[in-house]
Amino acid sequence: MSRQIKQHDELRLLITGAGSKVAEAIARILLMSPLRHNLYFTTSGISGFAHPDGEKIIVCDVSNRKHLKELCLYIQPHVIINTAAYTNVDRAEIERQQAWKANVCIVENLVAVCRLVDAHLIHFSTDYVFDGEHGPYVETDTPNPLGYYAKTKLAGENVCIGGNIDYTIIRTNVLYGYTEQKKHDFVSWTLHQLDKGKPFYVVSDQFSNPTLIDDVGYMVEKIIRKRAQGIFHAGGADWVSRYDFARAIARIFRLPEDLVQPISTRELRQLAPRPMRGGVIAYKAEALFGMKFCGIESGLLTMKRQLQSAGCHAWIL
Repeated sequence: MSRQIKQHDELRLLITGAGSKVAEAIARILLMSPLRHNLYFTTSGISGFAHPDGEKIIVCDVSNRKHLKELCLYIQPHVIINTAAYTNVDRAEIERQQAWKANVCIVENLVAVCRLVDAHLIHFSTDYVFDGEHGPYVETDTPNPLGYYAKTKLAGENVCIGGNIDYTIIRTNVLYGYTEQKKHDFVSWTLHQLDKGKPFYVVSDQFSNPTLIDDVGYMVEKIIRKRAQGIFHAGGADWVSRYDFARAIARIFRLPEDLVQPISTRELRQLAPRPMRGGVIAYKAEALFGMKFCGIESGLLTMKRQLQSAGCHAWIL
């Protein structure tokens, strides 16, 4: 970060997208961190969210540059963490304007205010910026997005890179984990299907390395601590198909695995093209930050323990 920060200064951190799973995980980890910080959230006010007591929640339309500018001039954040995004891969093929607004225009606004207040931007991207021909991918591999969602995410990355600011881009994939607000993800969807007690289909030819949101939270804390910049990949230790991941979910939660049935991507006829061999390799982050990302078994067991501690039935996510 170019703004001079003394060792004992209290950092002002602004997280956009208070309702996201990642925002909640980051807040949870930062609450346990020895970092001295003041944490602010922005939300559109549309979706529910959970946050630590005493943190500041601000209703702000970050797509409105004037409002965002006024907010940041008031807060003077040292770091802005952008977890706001349009993530519906198929619907993005139809709702192109909404996807571009969320994944590109908002990033342009954030970059502009980062220049204004000299803040470090931490921005989330995806393995979908790659075509899935030769995954999993390292940071230096050349992006080649397939669908419109993927193209907007790459455009958002390029806004950060060309913005003349301090930035960190985190590419991740298939995020899952416990949140108080029971936000949906692939694990919650699978558990809900398993609870119905009827066979259901999961693609067997799309590969990725599912990533526990708690690990992402720890990584963000270390990025802030080390003031690390550039592109980093955040991905779980196991590279598996969605079908194998779904069966692992059933096994860990002691539900019948045979309800999970394989189907090919061609048979499923999803609207947007997917990278078939996706995923990201996190060696760079693990080496720099001295951390290890969970495999699916340890990650799912962590999530299961959190659900049990919260008194939740496995499928009520």
